[in-house]
Amino acid sequence: MPKQYGFYVTAWRRLKRWSEEGVWDKILNSLIDGFYQNGQLTLEIVAIDSSFVEAKKGGKVSNIMDSKREKE
Repeated sequence: MPKQYGFYVTAWRRLKRWSEEGVWDKILNSLIDGFYQNGQLTLEIVAIDSSFVEAKKGGKVSNIMDSKREKE
């Protein structure tokens, strides 16, 4: 993690707190509303996914096929 973001535990706590407080939902809804009202967004296809982000410290690298296999 870049040093400019501080200690990783502090960043994790902020992320957790913001998730619990609904901050990410508010940001997403604000972006959607703004772009949709300006005609810059259609809701034909929308996807938000972080499964491509590499896990550090030995975490499993996930891919779409793994999650499909688990569901079967």
